[in-house]
Amino acid sequence: MPLYTAITQEGAVSNETKAKIAEEITRIHCSVMKVPRNFVRVIFLSYSQGSGFTAGSEAPTATLNCVLRSGHTIEEKTDMLKQLWAKFQDLTGIATDQLSLSLQEIPSANAMEMGQIMLPVGQE
Repeated sequence: MPLYTAITQEGAVSNETKAKIAEEITRIHCSVMKVPRNFVRVIFLSYSQGSGFTAGSEAPTATLNCVLRSGHTIEEKTDMLKQLWAKFQDLTGIATDQLSLSLQEIPSANAMEMGQIMLPVGQE
């Protein structure tokens, strides 16, 4: 169920790097959250130069957002965020002041995968 959306300025991340990021996101998520690899989805979106802003000024800002089922511990989420930040920044070279990560939790009953309503965390 986890759906990761990475948004960067066009041309900031090569297709090869996107594949590496997707693999690392999958590895990290599965390791920390103990879910099968086929649950993890990663989508890359881009915006044109001149369309990204930080503090009101044009900038090559980037974000990585994840929608996941609620029920994971604060420790798991903190660990995962730290690992994702380090790997995303390492692979992209995006400056610390231009990167943001977020987790958005939803009840398992509000998501479907493989044609079925998701079960609560730990009841897969």
